[in-house]
Amino acid sequence: MKKLLFVLLICFVISSISLGQGAAGILVVGDPDGQYSTIQAAIDDAKAGDTVMILPGTYREGLTVSKEIKLIGSSRDEVIITPEEGKDLGIFVRGAANFSIESITVISSGAAINVSRSSGKIVDSFIAGGRFGISFSGTGMTLEVIDSHITCYLGMDNEDHLETRLAGIYAYGSATVIAENSVFERNGVGMSLTNDIKYQIQNCTFTGNTIGVSLGGDATGSLVGNIVTKNVENGILINSSSTTTLKDNLFYDNIWHGLDLYLNRCTECECGGEEFNGTVVGSGNVFKSEDEICPIDYWDETFYSFDEDLGKSEDED
Repeated sequence: MKKLLFVLLICFVISSISLGQGAAGILVVGDPDGQYSTIQAAIDDAKAGDTVMILPGTYREGLTVSKEIKLIGSSRDEVIITPEEGKDLGIFVRGAANFSIESITVISSGAAINVSRSSGKIVDSFIAGGRFGISFSGTGMTLEVIDSHITCYLGMDNEDHLETRLAGIYAYGSATVIAENSVFERNGVGMSLTNDIKYQIQNCTFTGNTIGVSLGGDATGSLVGNIVTKNVENGILINSSSTTTLKDNLFYDNIWHGLDLYLNRCTECECGGEEFNGTVVGSGNVFKSEDEICPIDYWDETFYSFDEDLGKSEDED
């Protein structure tokens, strides 16, 4: 349905151009019917509030966005953005008050998307980055990542161990990150949040990462309704000195632990501290076994329960 609406909108734009009525704030990129052959050319011509619509194709260019516009692809399976040879940044967003990136794939051996001093959203996209899939910093800004798939460039199509410096989303500063209905798979760290970052992580899946979520500094927020599974070291590693709220999350089949505080007794490398300085609250979290949670004696009894059948339906499939 979405693809059909996209095609109909493109047809409307082309008809409007033919009739001399203008594109009504919509700039079309790509063959055979686009006004532009490159995305950056359309971005440069766009005004605040305009939409750049991208026809199917692979676009070898690094993009810079510094205005309030929307980049919308025909679908994330059909629109692929990758930097030209010798470059390592897919999309650089800076100083944009309300940007939107929707229905595209961005693949880069460096940073796929760098968001600086900007607010906006990334929706229905596939992001594969090297050092970062998405890096985000700022003061008072908000980034939303919705219905997307975040993975590591070095983790695609192989089972090699990934270093924890390779982050799906790396957010720092004093800003807000919202992640909903997204998959973080095969990253060094699925989400690495530090400094004074505020976060809401809801209905996401963290699978096959070295660490699913790492919380440090004074990062404050909530994780609600997420699935944390098959991560190598830690599903969620908490080293934040602030408050972490965990509700209705599922933890199963993680290699070390699904949920860890940054303590010597909770980390295989014994690199944690002797005391935990943060606060963790919540309820309704379900773990496959006691091995998924460390330390077992820290939590209120309403915080967790156990279900040894978690993940069995996936194994049967």
